Amino acid sequence: MSESQAEPAKPSLWQLIRIGWRPYKRLYNYVRPYRWRFILGIASGGLFGMIGAAIPLVLAQVTGVIFHGSGPVTPQQLAADPSLLNSGAKLNSHIIWLCLALPGIMIIRSGFSYCNAYYMQWVSNRALTDIRDELFAKMLHHSMDFYNRMHSGFLMSRITNDTRGMQAALSTISSDLFKQPVTVISCVSVLLYMDWKFTLVTLVLFPSCMVPIAYYGKRARKAMQHQNEDMGQMLVTMQETFAGIRVVKSFAREQHQEKLFRRSNRLQFQNMMRIIRAIEATGPLVEVIAAFGIALALLYVYYANLTAARFIALNFGIAMLYDPIKTLSKMSVIMQQSIQATTEVFAIMDMTPTVQDAPHAKQLRHCQGLIEFEQTTFRYAGGVTDAVGDLNLRIEPGKTYALVGASGAGKSTILSLILRLYDPTAGSVSVDGHDLRTLTQQSLREQIGLVTQETFLFHDTIFNNIQFGRFDATREEVFEAARTAFAHDFIMAQPQGYETIIGDKGCLLSGGQQQRLAIARALLKNAPILLLDEATSSLDSESEKQIQQALETLAAGRTVIAIAHRLSTILSADQIVVMDQGYIKEVGTHSELLEKSGYYRRLYDMQFHREVDPDHLAENQVLADVLG
Repeated sequence: MSESQAEPAKPSLWQLIRIGWRPYKRLYNYVRPYRWRFILGIASGGLFGMIGAAIPLVLAQVTGVIFHGSGPVTPQQLAADPSLLNSGAKLNSHIIWLCLALPGIMIIRSGFSYCNAYYMQWVSNRALTDIRDELFAKMLHHSMDFYNRMHSGFLMSRITNDTRGMQAALSTISSDLFKQPVTVISCVSVLLYMDWKFTLVTLVLFPSCMVPIAYYGKRARKAMQHQNEDMGQMLVTMQETFAGIRVVKSFAREQHQEKLFRRSNRLQFQNMMRIIRAIEATGPLVEVIAAFGIALALLYVYYANLTAARFIALNFGIAMLYDPIKTLSKMSVIMQQSIQATTEVFAIMDMTPTVQDAPHAKQLRHCQGLIEFEQTTFRYAGGVTDAVGDLNLRIEPGKTYALVGASGAGKSTILSLILRLYDPTAGSVSVDGHDLRTLTQQSLREQIGLVTQETFLFHDTIFNNIQFGRFDATREEVFEAARTAFAHDFIMAQPQGYETIIGDKGCLLSGGQQQRLAIARALLKNAPILLLDEATSSLDSESEKQIQQALETLAAGRTVIAIAHRLSTILSADQIVVMDQGYIKEVGTHSELLEKSGYYRRLYDMQFHREVDPDHLAENQVLADVLG
């Protein structure tokens, strides 16, 4: 980024307040349910500042009595004038009460400081919890194209780091922007009341405190702009490494991933240190400038012949100004971080999902399983060609349809459209005569079971992974689903049976065992429509035979759409839909397509007979007919 490009991002504290007013105003909507605690915290901060300003007045009274009071009464003075005994007692009592006034004020001041910190932290952390809940829910309800654009590492960074920056806006900034100015105004007012000349001489250098603030603020702006992005990149590296640890180890790329992480981690460190220098360097510089102010004050004391008591009280009052001024000097850097974090979070919250329920969407209560595509066309965002085009297909209830075709033919897109993960670019998809866009997404997906080629299991128990298909299922129903999927025996062989933790994505199980659990999960859901993205691809021949029996039981009376990668799936289908570059080329049974379609014959030979010999096509035909 050039200097000319970076220059506009160097606002003053007042400009930052104006820039941040709109996101902060929206942010404070999350405080509204807890406004009385918030008001109590702000009020406690104001009272903290005002009561603290009374300390120099009390100190002036105490030191005035101590330094100018009479000494102890001698026996000779007492013999000459007995009345001195009572006056001495009154004097000592007066001094005691004056001295106790100082810790009394400090106790009250400390109490308000505690209330300010406690209530501001309570409100900000409660609001942080609400924001994270809403942000996570918003992300979950976004459409698939949102996840196609956004990386999971950056999304995690928004939920963890950016929301923490928003919490700082509600706690530190909200409190200090009220408490510290009140403290400064109260202290300055008291000092002017006590000795306005001394106060003006002492504070004459305070405007120069803005010089180091502006200087270091400019140096830190660029680092702050990239801090969140660098943190997101570090999370991306971690997420990808842990998710693909098997691939990383298989290719012996641990050092490569370490290098990527060290680089992003080092960038994060460098940016953070620039920000810390900007925040922390201003404090000592302000103290140095303040020390020169004290030197001027001492010269004034000498020429004005101020008493020691008044000087001590005034000097204490001046010292009380340093902490709030130092805090305010760091505020611009903290505010810019907070504004950027708040803006990033609200940007995601303001994104509109491309797939939404219509205002009067209907619930799909009972589904027969009739699926129809009518001139359906769909193109992925950023795509240059249609994933599927001018699709016309009627899938009859209770029948099994196999989708075959080369990679990129549009098979997975058809499943995504049935699930309404995307809406068609043109045309429509309907279930039982209802356009999917007129149904609620949840009620539609409740009628669909899914088993994918890449099985996803949670880092949880086997029982909970199966019950994910239907949360109200009883333990016996879970066991029965596992038995039907031929998973019960290997589950019982696990160390804790159904309560065994299976690791990240089920890594402690074999690929075949993972798919059996996924099939058991779909069996438990018992949905009238079943989508299979080659559910048996990771099974050996014996296991596949068992699973095919389970799937045949599951498919009875249901509509099944399967992406076929194995011959057994094709042979068991009622209809085969041949896809080519997003278009339906042919529809028919296996024997019909082999007989009339040269394209399907070539596809069949390439996909299910790896070594194709033109002289043996007739033999393959006979074998297929026999298997059919």
